Amino acid sequence: MSFQFLLFDGFSNMVLASALEPLRAARDMAQAHHIRWQITSLDNNIVQSSSGIQIKPDGTIKQADAVDYLVVIAGYDVRGHVSPRCMAHLRQLANRASYVAGLDTGTWLLASAGLLNGAQATIHWQEAADFAETFPDIIPGKQRFVVAGKYITCGGASTVLDLMLHVLAEKFGPAMAFDVANLFVYDAERQHGSGRGANILKHRSDTPGLLAAIDVMMDHIEDPVSLALIAKRASLSLRSLDRMFQRELALSPGKYYQMIRLARARDLATQTALSVAQIALQTGFASSATLSRAFRAQYGTPISKLRTHRKG
Repeated sequence: MSFQFLLFDGFSNMVLASALEPLRAARDMAQAHHIRWQITSLDNNIVQSSSGIQIKPDGTIKQADAVDYLVVIAGYDVRGHVSPRCMAHLRQLANRASYVAGLDTGTWLLASAGLLNGAQATIHWQEAADFAETFPDIIPGKQRFVVAGKYITCGGASTVLDLMLHVLAEKFGPAMAFDVANLFVYDAERQHGSGRGANILKHRSDTPGLLAAIDVMMDHIEDPVSLALIAKRASLSLRSLDRMFQRELALSPGKYYQMIRLARARDLATQTALSVAQIALQTGFASSATLSRAFRAQYGTPISKLRTHRKG
């Protein structure tokens, strides 16, 4: 079983490790030397992760043979990797693979190449709303990973580990997947039940209302809803909602909601060419001035400075 990992600058080390280490573990456990992989980049250049770790590719994409799995891993600034040349290479590589997986924001690249049209796909939850708006021909999924024919998509690191255990179970049986999960002290059943978004932040049976409330907030970044509605969706009174946030996060629910929206604004400022006014619109602020004031108060720097830095 062969894997070609195609990395793009800004990828997450955790996502790569969550995909690669289960394969290494399965190979070592079963002495299955036919499990093999190759790390590649588009131009055979060294690839740098989001935390600055550099990886030297094993070979060029031109040297790569036909593979069982092409695994595309991208992270921050995924839109900056979209170009006609990159898309042409992706389509060519996809034709040579039995299965194609987009991990983290790698899904965005597969979608940009036209490989997911008409199919269901998922992506890192922070990009989900923009992804659905940008690619209306793709059916958005909220599952931890989605298998649609030869195309597989999933979001963050824990969902990638879920996916790899699924692949190992399909190819080598559930016992192999179970042994690999045990090696990493990974409770797959608990993870599957935790869903995505806020539900992966904490798993505490005594705070289900907190998770439900945060999920509502994350679903309504562009079109903020009232705290009263959030409380209702979480089956809480407004007073109970406030007490719970103060107890668990030492913040009011309104402050936490604003932090989520500002974090999204920061991502858009550093990863897209959107104007401050457009970012304000996509994060539910009444104007660019309102966003700018809140952003400076939260991060101590103007959002316009991040935009200038990106252009440079």
